[in-house]
This record gives sequence, structure tokens and C-alpha cells, in this order.
Amino acid sequence: MNKTLIIQEIIPHYRIPLFNKIGKHPTIELTVAYNETYELDDKNVTDFKAITFSNQKVSKFYKIRNLRKLIKPFNHIIIMADLHWLPVFIIVLLFKRKSKVYFWGIGISSEKGLKKKSLSDRLRFILNDISSGTILYSSNIAEYYKENVRKKNQVFIAKNTIEVEKFPFPNNHRTKIVSIGSFKKYKNLSNLIITLSQIINSLENNITLDFIGDGEEEQELKDLVNQYRLGDRVIFWGRKENDKDVYPIISKAMVCVSPTQAGLAVLHSMAFGCPFLTSENAITGGERFYIQNNINGYFYDGSIDQLKEKILWIVKNPEKNLEIANNAYEFYHKNCNMENYAKSFTDIICE
Repeated sequence: MNKTLIIQEIIPHYRIPLFNKIGKHPTIELTVAYNETYELDDKNVTDFKAITFSNQKVSKFYKIRNLRKLIKPFNHIIIMADLHWLPVFIIVLLFKRKSKVYFWGIGISSEKGLKKKSLSDRLRFILNDISSGTILYSSNIAEYYKENVRKKNQVFIAKNTIEVEKFPFPNNHRTKIVSIGSFKKYKNLSNLIITLSQIINSLENNITLDFIGDGEEEQELKDLVNQYRLGDRVIFWGRKENDKDVYPIISKAMVCVSPTQAGLAVLHSMAFGCPFLTSENAITGGERFYIQNNINGYFYDGSIDQLKEKILWIVKNPEKNLEIANNAYEFYHKNCNMENYAKSFTDIICE
């Protein structure tokens, strides 16, 4: 039996389907350890065991109390690839030499967009070579690793995704421009409202801008809507975590837009048959690389002028946009579903 431990700071709700599918494998006994300060909603935890640990911050780094006792029962250990957890990496490597130890994550710095940093990346490459390998979110970063590590066969890919219930592809007439996800300052969602204000006279009266989500920028966005007198054309739906609640809205969307951030919302919108529009250099964990410009989604150069051009093109070319929307739908359900994600891990663990 492959007794596997995954160490995470938290267990977000969108990771639970992945862990359940890994835990269903007949030769894997999965445990996921997370920080005791995090409140886990465990009602959907069915096929893996969730346990807690206590951590301590020392300068910029974290340590886990009683780590040796925590890791002792396991022959496969997967740790989040965050260099702030370097002491944990080192202790696990030292005391579990006969176990397989992997690092899992984006693979490079991503706080302000994916950035290659020579010193930090060099350390990551060394960790790849002295461990059992690195499990990366995207093939693009994997290629960067393979150019720099000695043990290229220890660079693995598990394409990051989320589980989205499969609904029929929506062929209906679409009248919405949608944004889905939390309202964070770095997403520059205000640019979307400013863009709408400048093209409103070129749009049919039934076209609306719909926000699905909530967050720290909500009041600022609502104030901007009032400033531009767009109250009858902008809808705030609030946060919706159930796909059955999201689908009736996004199924009527021509496009999902996030001006400067491309995270899991890329997969979320594609799964519903809605193409994603973001800037070429959007902050991402690798999900931006799923977008093929004008094939299953859209890029623009980050300026409001080109954002206007892109949205107007989408509005005025509904048949072509519907084709791109269908490509997005097929891409997610063939390449980025949760079964494929889980299989990437079970193949690594059981090799």
C-alpha cells in the first residue's frame, strides 16, 4: 500500500475533489495534513484522512512542530513547493531517505506574475535533484525546469484545475459580459467598468456586465458604477460557490473577463462554455497557458483601448465567438477535468 501524505497550509474547498479521487485509488492510502488554525469544512471529505499540524514562523520561514512524528508512517510525501517551507523540505529529506518525497506547485515565483529569479530558481532546481522530483502545474514551467535540472525525468506535470459540474453547452443568444471570482485590487476590475462606460453607446440595450463574486474592492467597484451611471447595465450577483447557481448566469455570457489576473477562473469559465479574456502578462499560476488566443479564448495587451476593441469584436461577431466558446468547453472537458488531474498524481505515486 502506498501510504501517502500531502502537506498543505490549508485545504481549500476546490482541492477536496482532487484528494478524494486520489484517495479512491485501490493502492493509495491518502492523508492530507493542514495547519490547525484553518477551519476545514470537511462534509465532503470522503476518501482521504485530514489531520492537522502546528507550525511556527522563524523569520521568513515556517517549521512544523513534531514533524518527524507526523511523517513517520508514510512512504510517499508531497509538500507544497513554497520556499518559505524550506526547513520542512530539508527535515523531510533528511529523515525520510527511503521514502519518495516530491514538491508540488507553480514552481517559480508568482506573487506578481510568473517571474524567473536566478537564485531562488537555482535552489528549486537543487531540491528537484536531491528529492524524488517536482510536480508542476504547467508544461511551460516544466520545460524551464528541464533546461536547468540534472534529473529531467524527475520533472512531472499535473495540470492545475478545478472540478466543475458538466452542463450542456449553451447555444442560446448571449447578452452578458461576465467576471467571476474575488474582487482583488491586482485584478484591476475597475478597468472593465471604465471600458463599459466608453463603449456603452455601441452596445445593444440588453447587454450587461455581470460580476459573480465578492471581496475587498466591492464598494469601490459599485461607487465606480454609480459614477459612470451604469447602474442599469451592471449586475452584482454576489459570491456563488454552487455550479448550479453559476450556470444560469454564465451560460448567457459571451466572455468572462479578468483584466490582469488569470487563475482558476480560466478553467471555471471554460468548463461552462465561456471563453476567457485577459491580458498577455496576467498574473497566473500557469492557467494563462491554457488559453489559445482567438481559438479557445482571448488575450489583449493590457490597455483599456485594446480591451474595448476586443469586447466590441466579441459582441459584433457572435457566431465566431460561439465557435471559440465551444472550443473552450471541449478543451476543459477533454484535457482539464478532475479525473485527468488525479490520474497525474496516482501515476506518479504508483510508478
